[in-house]
Amino acid sequence: MSWQDRVTENLNTIEVFIQDASHAYFPVKILGWLVLFFALIGTNIIAICKWPISRWFRAYAKTDSIDGMPLNVFNEIELNNVLARERLVLVDFWAQWCGPCLLMNRAINDLAQTYKQQIIVVKVDVSLDATLSKKQAVRGLPTVVLFKNGVEVTRKSGSLTKKQLSEIIEKHG
Repeated sequence: MSWQDRVTENLNTIEVFIQDASHAYFPVKILGWLVLFFALIGTNIIAICKWPISRWFRAYAKTDSIDGMPLNVFNEIELNNVLARERLVLVDFWAQWCGPCLLMNRAINDLAQTYKQQIIVVKVDVSLDATLSKKQAVRGLPTVVLFKNGVEVTRKSGSLTKKQLSEIIEKHG
């Protein structure tokens, strides 16, 4: 398990505790909220520092699929072409300035490699063009949407671990 998956899993555990714990644990809940707040600020600061350079590289990236690697899609026509020709497609809406998106990036790449015979993984960088994310009703980042035969099957928002992503594919694949 990568360090990004461990961080994401720990932050998800804290978030579940905050939601499920009784009011008697209110002081501990406040501590959990603070940890989540500072983790989000920290990851976003890192992402914002990396964004200007990586945005330029992403704008000129190839859209050709390399076996086992996510496919970068930049517009609705490209996405519709992929959805029309592939049986199972996982679309990751993300941005370079989004800390949780960067935490999940390695999990997405590993997932594409692991399930390369079953699924096509598509990445949509919303910082390059927000039109596609608006048409797909993406309200938060990161968001993953699983399509089966061109029809949306499930959608999850927030940073997910490789295990959580694998469970989505296994359930609907």
